[in-house]
Amino acid sequence: MENKKLTILLDYADDNDGYVSVAEMKKIGVAQTYFQIAEEEGLFKKVAKGLYLKRGYTLDPYFVLHHTYRRAVFSFKSAMRLQGLLEEKEDDLYVYLPQNYMTKGIEGVTTRHVGNKEFTVGQCLTITPHGTLVSTYDKERCFIDILRYPEAFTESEYRSLLKAAPTWNLDKETCFSYAESFKITKTLEVINKLFSIWKPGE
Repeated sequence: MENKKLTILLDYADDNDGYVSVAEMKKIGVAQTYFQIAEEEGLFKKVAKGLYLKRGYTLDPYFVLHHTYRRAVFSFKSAMRLQGLLEEKEDDLYVYLPQNYMTKGIEGVTTRHVGNKEFTVGQCLTITPHGTLVSTYDKERCFIDILRYPEAFTESEYRSLLKAAPTWNLDKETCFSYAESFKITKTLEVINKLFSIWKPGE
């Protein structure tokens, strides 16, 4: 492979957690042919359409999905794991998609198409365990979704999460704002009384 092109690919990958996209490289004059050659030489591995990972780097399933489906936002249990509220389990991914997003689903991923209001509440960016930046929801939205979908957990899991919630340093005003948006303010008030999510006066 042409040394200059190889150096560009390798250096770019090192500056981007091992990832290089075909689209980005085309902008600076590195054609897709060089990716194919690099893959044949064992320097890179194709991990998604138009995305390659340099040898020696660990695959980040969050980033790969984020690259492939730009409008997908990690939600529910995936968001909880990204926010440190659940133990890591990357092979079990959940995302919300905009209502008008042109896909019925994503293979191997639990997806839910939601309206614009539900889709945008609490959206944020966070760093994955592998160091890449992806779209997800903040911990207050995670907590509210636990209250909205208790059936997604066993009874013991649900109670365990609620018992842990006081240690999550949740912003009370933000939680009540989200609860009002989803019409579960009374539920939040009851849970706060039962599990002391916030100390009196907070």
